[in-house]
Amino acid sequence: MIHTDKSSSLIRRLSGVETGAEGRRQRARILSRLLVCLAVLLAAMPVRAEDTEHRLGQGVSFAAGIGAEISHGDYGSNADATVVTLPVLLAFNPTESLDLTLELPMVFLTSKTGSDVVVTQSGGGGRGRRGGSTSSTATTTTTSVSSTATEAGLGDISLSAGWTVLADRDRTPRIRPTIYLKLPSGDKDRGLGTGTFEGGPGLSVSKWLGDFQLFADSSYILQDRTKSYQGKNYVSYSAGGGLQATDRLFVSLYARGSTARAEGADAPFEGRLKANFLQSRRVAWEVYALAGFTDDSPAVGGGLLVLYQF
Repeated sequence: MIHTDKSSSLIRRLSGVETGAEGRRQRARILSRLLVCLAVLLAAMPVRAEDTEHRLGQGVSFAAGIGAEISHGDYGSNADATVVTLPVLLAFNPTESLDLTLELPMVFLTSKTGSDVVVTQSGGGGRGRRGGSTSSTATTTTTSVSSTATEAGLGDISLSAGWTVLADRDRTPRIRPTIYLKLPSGDKDRGLGTGTFEGGPGLSVSKWLGDFQLFADSSYILQDRTKSYQGKNYVSYSAGGGLQATDRLFVSLYARGSTARAEGADAPFEGRLKANFLQSRRVAWEVYALAGFTDDSPAVGGGLLVLYQF
């Protein structure tokens, strides 16, 4: 399990790191230790993943989880931004074909002041906030080069649902219409959220070919806008493949991105390497690493999630 006191200590250390060469070295040490911890978990806890799109195993109707995600990037403006997210997830399967997932993220954002960085989703960020919009509640550290603002609070809450209308069979893929809704619960003036409602329909398709699985999904997301965030409607997508390496371990590699989400912003695009485990019938794990390829994607990141299935 994830210990909240250790997570809080890590967050305080990340938030309190000074800028400059010494600060970069300290951040690098913290990130390397986190990766070592994730590698130990990966080696010690084999599991089984039923599906890349579906978090619950067969016969499980409810699960609760907590995770830790971290990403870093400049976002095309030398922002030197680090986002640490502690998401709480609730997953519910009222029937075999219907699934619901609710995510409530706590967000910690550190970036250079006036860099326009805003947290657009759990574990990630982008540009779009007006420069100088950081509120007076920010913790600011001034150096001879620049100033750094640190913000913390609730991020944007999201709800997603899927309905399997066609099961994966010998000659047919699994087809699953989806719907997504995001509430603007994160403080937009502090960069913890976009301040906009988002929602829209999507479609997910997957197919098992022996021990290999191919999968893809796409959604058309409607988004409003505010004075500080010029949001626009966008198309999100992901596609890739995975291998059932053992009865308990599923490893996948996939691309994830969208069209531009705000006026004047780039289209985010990143690659992810992910492993799903089932330690037991009750405990499931997810761990991933990412690399971004555009200005509106984090340069690097990773995360860990543990789910307890009731």
